Amino acid sequence: MHLLSRYASLVVITLLVVASLSALFAVPVARAQKKVVLYTHGWWQPPPQRRYNPFAPGAIIPGSLVYERLAFWMKMTDEYVPELATSWELKKDQGVVIVHLRKGVYWHDGQPFTCKDVWTTFMIYKAMNRPVWKYISDVKCLDDYTVEFKVKKWAYLLLHYLLFRDGRIVGPYHIYGKFAERIAKGEDPKTVLKDLIKFEPKTIIGTGPFRFVKITPSEVILEKFDKYWAADKVMIDEIVMPYITSNQVGWDYYRAGKLDYDVFMMPPEVMNELLKKPFAMIVKIYDLSGFALVFNFNNKWLQKREVRMAIAYAIDRKKVADAAGAGLFDPVEYPTGLLKLSSDWISDLISAGVLNKYEYNPTKAAQLLESVGFTKKDGKWYTPDGKPFKLTLIAPGGWTDWVSAMQEVANELKAFGIEVELRTPESPSYWSDQWYLGGHYDIAIDFFGAWMIYPWAAFERMWVEVNNRPRTVVQGANFPTELYLPYFKEKVDVKKLVEVLATSFDRKAQREAAMKLAYAANYYLPEYPIAEKRLVIFANKEHFIWPDPSIKPNYMLWQNAAGGHLDALAFMIRIGAVVPNPKYWGVTVTMPPKTITVPKVTTTVKTVVQTKTAPGTASTVTVTKTTTTTSVSVSTVTTTKTVTKTGWGAVAALFIIGLLIGIGIGYVLKRGS
Repeated sequence: MHLLSRYASLVVITLLVVASLSALFAVPVARAQKKVVLYTHGWWQPPPQRRYNPFAPGAIIPGSLVYERLAFWMKMTDEYVPELATSWELKKDQGVVIVHLRKGVYWHDGQPFTCKDVWTTFMIYKAMNRPVWKYISDVKCLDDYTVEFKVKKWAYLLLHYLLFRDGRIVGPYHIYGKFAERIAKGEDPKTVLKDLIKFEPKTIIGTGPFRFVKITPSEVILEKFDKYWAADKVMIDEIVMPYITSNQVGWDYYRAGKLDYDVFMMPPEVMNELLKKPFAMIVKIYDLSGFALVFNFNNKWLQKREVRMAIAYAIDRKKVADAAGAGLFDPVEYPTGLLKLSSDWISDLISAGVLNKYEYNPTKAAQLLESVGFTKKDGKWYTPDGKPFKLTLIAPGGWTDWVSAMQEVANELKAFGIEVELRTPESPSYWSDQWYLGGHYDIAIDFFGAWMIYPWAAFERMWVEVNNRPRTVVQGANFPTELYLPYFKEKVDVKKLVEVLATSFDRKAQREAAMKLAYAANYYLPEYPIAEKRLVIFANKEHFIWPDPSIKPNYMLWQNAAGGHLDALAFMIRIGAVVPNPKYWGVTVTMPPKTITVPKVTTTVKTVVQTKTAPGTASTVTVTKTTTTTSVSVSTVTTTKTVTKTGWGAVAALFIIGLLIGIGIGYVLKRGS
């Protein structure tokens, strides 16, 4: 017992020594790491109002945060940056495009990404009549990471369709392959699509930097996907997207510092108020779009060109632009549907003076209405059948800039003598079959310009379809597509001219098509472009470090937000251009380079040149390989998070020291006994 007592004393002494030394050296205790969360708004509601199925109407698509494309398109530089694809080859001699896919990519449920997923997505797109299938006839897998697209028709915009516009890969084979297989076997596409649209997956599955966690009536939550192929660049743990459909509500979030990145349009007074906040950063970009009045051709009076022209003359574009946001909207000079940046395409028409400016002229407006049988009594216009001329004008509620502009339009038309009822349904329902896309209006407001400087996008939206809805649905069955052009003295099919812009490599043919489409838009006014827009981007610089927009290459990154602000955000996060502010989050960050560079791609084009020889001799075929190579330059950002951990190695060392001291004390005690 005496010996046991001594050893017990030894243990107690040792523990006391360890505890004392631990306190002396202040070994820290482990604590939880602060989660880095970025806030930007969402506009979706949970099922059944919206859908998890990406192929269904009303699908929840949080941009490239969740779903990726084969390549990302830089809007201002017209470059394609590798995403799910790493490179591509245009083999014109074989009539194929070969796309090489990225290895080491996973779907958010852990399944590996392969060529079968690209095949599945494109086969379903085939059944949906997506535009890319006008130019390809087949898609097949050469191996797990090589996809071959058989080209039916080489087109100027083929890569744009393949890599970007229809290049968003949303159909993993292990979920949607059964539908793709049925389509590939020749089953009636309508039957397959009917079954596909009924299908409801358990959740949203993508390959992007963030995976979908949940959606409630008030927010969407995404979290960083640890197996993401560029996860080392992603320094944000979670993205929260509060449900906001009103600019005013967005401003309140801005004021409180509760949003980190967003694009709610605001008047100058709100912008100036925000700029006084120490956390606020405002970036103005050219939105590559504007707003236009859209006429419903199911209205028998609006079918008349003279009536549409009269409405145009009765509206003061400058006042409407200022009502939308003075300094942020510029009135259109020539209503053609093209942006000012695209005006070089129609310079010949401008020089010839054949384009109508439709400058504010209520007298001319009155003459036009009278020319087709309208009469005016007691300050109000009456239709040829003697009824008051009444119109329903719609705008998406909560879009303060558009609503203010349409209030000005309504007031001006009322002052002119046309009765106008302005209705402002909530924006999600506005952009659905309930309202605009279903053609339930007399006059509506829509974008024009379509976020591309090349004229095709503007005219494709104006004459062919909007949000995958044919214009004959959105603007009525009487929407015109075959028109006589007095200046050119010929009848044209506008849809065929749009196709020329999509397919022709001949600059002269492109220019001629663009001029005819611009003239047709100006002469017939299927819609009336009013003002071009500058997009106002808000960023919270207290929470995050953002690319400096005063540097041109960085500004190009912000420009990608035109028509796709979530895609632009995802891209900047993915290349490491957006990182947490260490002062706020308590992390140690190696700052991104001052000038951000983006990955480039190697594109190989193989063409065949047929060389004619003398009669009676065999012709020779020369294969010419043209390779455009640009170096891969990716901005790398290394971030070390400050995490306080328990120093177990130090504890062990202290324990040994204490044990030795204890043994020494025990030896002394033993000698003393």
